[in-house]
Amino acid sequence: MSRLLLHVCCGPCSTEVINRLAIGYELTLFFYNPNIFPKEEYERRLSEAERFATGRNIRFIKGDWDHEKWLEAVKGLENEPEGMRRCAVCFAFRLGEAAMMARREGAEGFTTTLTISPHKKATDVNSAGEEAGKREGVAFISEDFKKKDGFLKSCRAAREAGMYRQDYCGCEFSARKSVN
Repeated sequence: MSRLLLHVCCGPCSTEVINRLAIGYELTLFFYNPNIFPKEEYERRLSEAERFATGRNIRFIKGDWDHEKWLEAVKGLENEPEGMRRCAVCFAFRLGEAAMMARREGAEGFTTTLTISPHKKATDVNSAGEEAGKREGVAFISEDFKKKDGFLKSCRAAREAGMYRQDYCGCEFSARKSVN
């Protein structure tokens, strides 16, 4: 069975993606999300993702929460609308780290849960993943996990597991939008 590193943005989004991928891959989950703010929100999402992985007996790697480094990467894009350039930079930032981790871990490939969200353009996420994979010499598995009712199934599975489900993407700029 091929080894696949799965970049996980949160526990709820990972549920259906894990169900789909666990059939053909030996998974390692990688939680790398320095975009999430504030720190308490980051810890809550980390805890849910790790709890779900532990319950499924799946190896879990926690990346660093270097929010300052992430802020530097998106500097000048703070006022961009959701789904535009700031998000593309964010995808590239996180998937670049995931590609490096996949290479370090000896995984044959990597992918991400990010495309399960109806608020994310799978083409943008997959493009960032493919570029990161090329740089690191690791195959990126392009998917649109929201297809085949992926988002609906992930919401149902998260509810059944009693998971906390956030109401914004993660960064302080998307949080600002969710309260307006």
